[in-house]
Amino acid sequence: MAELMMLGGAEEIGANCCYLNLDGTGILIDAGLHPRERDDKAFPDVDALDGRPTDALVITHAHSDHLGALPYMMKRLPHVQPIMTHATRDLSDIMLHNGAKLLRSDVTRHVSKDLLSFFHRDQIDLIRRAFEALPYEEPRIIRGYTGNSDVSLRLHWSGHILGSAGVSLENNGLRIVHTGDVQFDHQKVIQRARLPRVHADVLITEATNCATDRENDFAGEARKLAAFINMISNRNGSILIPNFALGKTQELLAIIYGLMRKGSIPHLPIYSGGMGVAISKVYDQYCYTEPMRVPGFEISDIPQNYVKRGMLANGDFFKTPSIVIVPSGMLSKGTMSYDLATRWLPLANYGIAFIGYQDPTTPGHQLLTSPKREHFDFGGQKVKRLCEIERLRFSAHASLAGLIDYIVDVRPKTVVVMHGEVDACDGLAYAVSQRLPGTRILIPRKGVPYTIG
Repeated sequence: MAELMMLGGAEEIGANCCYLNLDGTGILIDAGLHPRERDDKAFPDVDALDGRPTDALVITHAHSDHLGALPYMMKRLPHVQPIMTHATRDLSDIMLHNGAKLLRSDVTRHVSKDLLSFFHRDQIDLIRRAFEALPYEEPRIIRGYTGNSDVSLRLHWSGHILGSAGVSLENNGLRIVHTGDVQFDHQKVIQRARLPRVHADVLITEATNCATDRENDFAGEARKLAAFINMISNRNGSILIPNFALGKTQELLAIIYGLMRKGSIPHLPIYSGGMGVAISKVYDQYCYTEPMRVPGFEISDIPQNYVKRGMLANGDFFKTPSIVIVPSGMLSKGTMSYDLATRWLPLANYGIAFIGYQDPTTPGHQLLTSPKREHFDFGGQKVKRLCEIERLRFSAHASLAGLIDYIVDVRPKTVVVMHGEVDACDGLAYAVSQRLPGTRILIPRKGVPYTIG
């Protein structure tokens, strides 16, 4: 018997965690934090397991909505074996320490200090010693304490960020593939996914971009970015790009450097900051061993200056046209991007370029949708925007067409749709039903068990 239950990430993006019971062996895939919730809903619903076996916990990549609750999960389930790629293990050192600082201040009113005890720096350093790094494509045999048969697990390059992986599981003739966060198109730094294109009985797939049928157009978006940079720099202004430290920062630095080398934009000073600097160093460590577009290319090869807090009020980017790339991508209050944006707002010759999704509850969304020269609410204060705004899309997730192509190749008997808002999950489910009629399609609800084989 095979059973599936979503402990988070069902018809939403956040607190991602998928539970599988394969003939008595319990495997969890991901342990994410919810980006908005700050009570017990910030974590996967461990209580829903209700005594089911738990033996291994696979982390597909190091973004906080997949990794950030791992200390909580290990406190609740101290016997589970965490498994991830080598790069994800290295990135976890940066991501878990950063997330812990934010989490301890946000949720202590709702969750006991004991359950959060593994989020302290010394405890994170200790639990990381238990992380098992598994090379891509290497089989790992698991049989849990109550398992009746072996489960063979493999990790596959998923093309989302450095270290990202899809997961395949085989048990008693049943083959299950979990895509993780996947990208079937090449990005600027990393290559596209290498998920196995062979038949799977059950495919568990993300649906992030499936609310529309929009294709990924990296070349077109790069031209749009170049036009915006040229417009602002010709006005003697600087460009602020709020960005996510892991993945987006490295891709964007490479895109901008490429535009400069082609002569599409002038050679402006580039400023980067926050933990994206440390993450870029990890990218550089894997420039030969991971599937990179240009083996050996290092982010540190890109000329850049590093932004420190003391520079935010009077940095040289207020004197000379420059490009500033700092976290957070959604302008969370207290971050470098938020503080700089407040200084950009009254400068008519300056510009802010948003890359990707802005949650409606964030200052980034407030600014992106703000009317020019009119007062609006920005992080709790009334301000007026004079600077220019541009919106761009460099997605690290597969398009609807890319996912459908993969699903048609795999031809699963059952498709489980997760990691997407309601309209995105519905969009992918409908597209599968049209291309593969007769396929069982599940859009699971959180905490509800489903028999899948």
